[in-house]
Amino acid sequence: MENRTAYSTENMGGGEFGPRTVDDASAVDDAARAVPRIAAQVWEQKSRIIANWALRVANLPAFRAMPDLRLEDVQRHIPEVLDGALTAIATSDPTLDPEPLARATDLASAHGRARLYDDFNVGDVLAEFHALRREVGSALWRVVDGDGGSTAILREIDTRLNTTFDAIAIAAAEAWADARKATGST
Repeated sequence: MENRTAYSTENMGGGEFGPRTVDDASAVDDAARAVPRIAAQVWEQKSRIIANWALRVANLPAFRAMPDLRLEDVQRHIPEVLDGALTAIATSDPTLDPEPLARATDLASAHGRARLYDDFNVGDVLAEFHALRREVGSALWRVVDGDGGSTAILREIDTRLNTTFDAIAIAAAEAWADARKATGST
């Protein structure tokens, strides 16, 4: 009898390690190939994502405390950060192709520095990225759900979403902190 078991070397988001069948491994490969197509469909929802994100952050206390802040200033860098994040999500593996994630983190860093000069604290910056992550996650789920996506696709998308947004949120917070240190603020 043929051995149809493959061993997972990584957590695929389901919280389980151990044996997977070859059929499962094939589903994961199919999911990895589906992600760029799904990311392209999410790009089509970019305006919706940014509008929903703007509504979320407009309700954060720091933004409500600045009623004269223009929408352009609220959204500064976010369309570019979103493009960078979606490119990174669509890329197969940041260890094999680190450029898309590096570009996304560079854009997030610029946003973090700018928010310091806009008098926002690091918690506000992290809340912005949390809101953007939620909106991108919602868009990804809408696409996958409407596409009849498999569990393997959902796991792959979730892994890439988390990897990308963890990296960009950290980059933004670190850039904010470095800029604060450079200005001598306490």
